[in-house]
Amino acid sequence: MDKSLGQKIREWRMRKGITQTELAEGLVTPSMISQIESDKANPSFKLLEGISRKLNVPIDEFLMDMQDQLEEDTRYKLAKSLMGSHDYKKAIQVLESLEGIDEHHTEEIKLDLADAYVFAKEFDKANKLLEGMIDEIALERDRSKAVKLYMKLGWARMNSNNYVLAKHYLNQALKELSKVNDLPNEDRGILLSRYALTVSYLGEASVALIYYKNAIEMFQGTSNLFMLGQAYQGLANTYWRLQDFKQAAETTRTAITMFRSVNNRVQEYRAKQNYGIMQYELGNFTEAQNVFEECIEEFKSVGNEELIANAYGEMGNLNLRMKEYQETEKWSFKALELLPAEHSERAFVYRTLGILYKELQNYDRSLEYMLSSVGLFEKFGLLGEVSKCYALIVSIYDSRGELDKASDYMQKMTTSMQEGLRVRGLYL
Repeated sequence: MDKSLGQKIREWRMRKGITQTELAEGLVTPSMISQIESDKANPSFKLLEGISRKLNVPIDEFLMDMQDQLEEDTRYKLAKSLMGSHDYKKAIQVLESLEGIDEHHTEEIKLDLADAYVFAKEFDKANKLLEGMIDEIALERDRSKAVKLYMKLGWARMNSNNYVLAKHYLNQALKELSKVNDLPNEDRGILLSRYALTVSYLGEASVALIYYKNAIEMFQGTSNLFMLGQAYQGLANTYWRLQDFKQAAETTRTAITMFRSVNNRVQEYRAKQNYGIMQYELGNFTEAQNVFEECIEEFKSVGNEELIANAYGEMGNLNLRMKEYQETEKWSFKALELLPAEHSERAFVYRTLGILYKELQNYDRSLEYMLSSVGLFEKFGLLGEVSKCYALIVSIYDSRGELDKASDYMQKMTTSMQEGLRVRGLYL
């Protein structure tokens, strides 16, 4: 027989060794806890969050099995709580059960469901849902809603590595934005940042620079220091792409300060790692190495293997610059050990190894890694990086005196660059 909500709370309280009085402290009276545990009273969602926090038990432990018996408003709050704790699979389950039932939150449910689909990497479902909403909004001619929907569609496409379509939808959002006066500056800043990031991936660094600066201007009038930090970091990365390394380093320091002010350790150290990259670009190898070592320890402390691998990859790059080839190989392989088989970061590590073996005149192995790098960059839509790899492959065949193959890959590089221009809307 399924336990009631009250029985579950009582069971968890006793398991934790907490009295009713201790559980009630700062929340309600001990009498109310007694009534809830005996199912004579139902807690509000806010009270249930407090009880969950005190018992150190996820709120869905109490509600998932009985969600069909909950009021729609409480079920929606449960879904929001699950989203907040990054349990997107369960959030999808609750939100899907509310579609077409909860008339008070119809639009909010769809938007949250689209976000949950994206985070759960169910991109087709997110796109289908949002595109259906666009059709509905077109009939209403509500431009503010259209901006938000196009922005979410762009974000969903960006997360699925389709930067061309992401740019299309974000362009649509910008067109609608020009006809809207009441959109908050924070939303405007998010749109500008996402557009900047998308065009940056497509190789349009100069355009990205303008949009990041505009985004920063929007965020500076808000309290969202996290998004301000993200915009500064995006701006710094754009300066890096434009090879203005000094400006990139200074801007990254501002991003670090923003993330530190909101106590976001992961983002602070991701920005700090980027600062290390700027330092080795400036030739400050010792400082860069110290920064990377700090970042590795920080990422280990939060148990994030992807970030650890990323830092290992940067250590490989640093040692390549220093011509410490054994260390380059060591750090690169440490990175590959942690990265999934199909991950964009592997492409960068493969390229580092390709350059390493070219320097060691091991051309066969160099070509093997370069071609693997090209395949992954193409898969993730990073066309600018594909062209760079082809240029390196051409130089390898030149070094070997294989001019026919060098010519073939020169043509592929030209085709790749033309494709990059085509998808940016600059037809040759």
